[in-house]
Amino acid sequence: MVFVLLCILSQFNAEYQQFIASPQSEEILAEISRNETGIVKYAQNPVVLWFWRTETSSPIADTLLLRNKMRRNFQLSAVLRWEAQESTDNDMAFQKLRLATHLDSAAAENFISLIVLGVKTRNIEYLRTAFSLPVFSDFRSQIFFLTNIGILIVAAIFMCAVVFILVKTIYYLPVLSHRIQPKSNVYMIDVIKSLILLIPILIIRNLYFTLIFYSILLVIVMSTREKNWLRLLLSILIVMFILFLPVNNFINFLKARNINHKLYEIATYDCLPELTAQNNTEKEILAFGLKQQGDLEKSMSLYEELYYGGVRTVGVANNLANIYRIYGEPALAESLYKTAIMIDTRGEPYFNLGLLKLQNIEYSESSYYMDEARKRDFSSLNQEPVDIKPSNEDFYRTILAEELRFYGIIKHIYVIPVILILILTFFPIRFSPPFFCTSCGRPVCASCVKEIEVDTLCQNCFTKFKSTKNPELEEELRRSVEKNRRRIKTIIVYALNLLVPGAGLIYVHKHFVGLVIVFIAMMAYVPLVLSNIFVRPTGWISLPYSHVALLIAIITAVACYVLSFSMLRGTHAD
Repeated sequence: MVFVLLCILSQFNAEYQQFIASPQSEEILAEISRNETGIVKYAQNPVVLWFWRTETSSPIADTLLLRNKMRRNFQLSAVLRWEAQESTDNDMAFQKLRLATHLDSAAAENFISLIVLGVKTRNIEYLRTAFSLPVFSDFRSQIFFLTNIGILIVAAIFMCAVVFILVKTIYYLPVLSHRIQPKSNVYMIDVIKSLILLIPILIIRNLYFTLIFYSILLVIVMSTREKNWLRLLLSILIVMFILFLPVNNFINFLKARNINHKLYEIATYDCLPELTAQNNTEKEILAFGLKQQGDLEKSMSLYEELYYGGVRTVGVANNLANIYRIYGEPALAESLYKTAIMIDTRGEPYFNLGLLKLQNIEYSESSYYMDEARKRDFSSLNQEPVDIKPSNEDFYRTILAEELRFYGIIKHIYVIPVILILILTFFPIRFSPPFFCTSCGRPVCASCVKEIEVDTLCQNCFTKFKSTKNPELEEELRRSVEKNRRRIKTIIVYALNLLVPGAGLIYVHKHFVGLVIVFIAMMAYVPLVLSNIFVRPTGWISLPYSHVALLIAIITAVACYVLSFSMLRGTHAD
């Protein structure tokens, strides 16, 4: 973890690095240490404040930093989250997270850390702070949540399919085992044949291959209604694969493997990665980021290339006007502000033009444009021109413009067998034993079937009934055999439902409600038992959320168990 901290510290912006390397940092440290001056003198200088904080861990520096209006700084926020993670005092951890949110209020890590801390300490104030953050409006956080929610849904649907297949495998074990030497209808041999069919589960120990193997077996014995449910589950998995293709690009963004992540960094954070824009959207984002970093020459060059090349968006016109104003070109700036006003009804160009008119002592016109800006729900206490930031739509456009990749978390090679099984379900193939024993329910082949009046019996039941000459004893024996059969089936149903809530309902053919309950349960179980499938962005540092996932899983499991067992009461397997 110390190594991670050092890596983060090494990524601070150039201004901070230059300050540390300069003699000024040593002078200020010595000056404050000897009480020749107070840290309050530098209350408006976040670089000095952070330097003093790292050197002395001064709480005064934290207080002063909270009062500073700073650009988002992911690195400093990550350092504070790491300190909160290592802290043994919950109040201290909250204060560090509070300062972290000041440095980067929209980071998903801060949001999750505050929720974890709030649940851990059962403090509603921490949770209220978490949900007050503008985390869901930030592009990186949106991508993070969308990606992992998508992974969660796909995993839950896949687990529903696996549970459905395994339950139906257990249900059809007698029928499937009957296909192995059907004339050998001895009880112990039937049990051994059923156990043989379960061996692949122990050997394979892979949910995907288990799904494929037993799906193929079940296709030849399931009823049409059950095949329809299997088709639905397989179709949903295929559709989810297609819908998941853009998510591979989201993952590359979160893992900082493409240019879009660098564009986001330069436009949002206080950093300047080396990159070259390829299209107009990327150039507009890069131009905005360069201006934020103070590189006005390169920014103006890109904006002029876009504007005079025909890309006349409100952002390009407004931001280029702001640069012209800095370079003392008020006439050009005013012309571009008016162009921006004609392009879009946003309030920023009106506000900026109002500032320009105020600077030129044109009070009536300034008041008019300021009023127009307020009518468009824009106002600012800042007396500096306001740039129009790249929107989330711009970032989505750049990501979705990338080539879709058929690899990632879900690989196309895994989907092909699912498609083949889906096709196989439409073939008119169904193997079933010719007869079932009306007493014990075992499958019986044609050469082994025995009949007593209207009953079709297996060899075992036939021997038992023929050995009794008394009709009353025979009827009692029938009831006993039937009761025993139902007891065994009921034990199987409740055992399955105990393993996975809803599985018992699937066994007794209540497929819809059973699958819904299984899906809800899996949505809670997957984050706990398959946490490694979720994507953590580059630089992820957060309070561990395993106990929160455990709490959610327990609450969900209790609700699912209560619902599923209540629906199974009075239900007997056929």
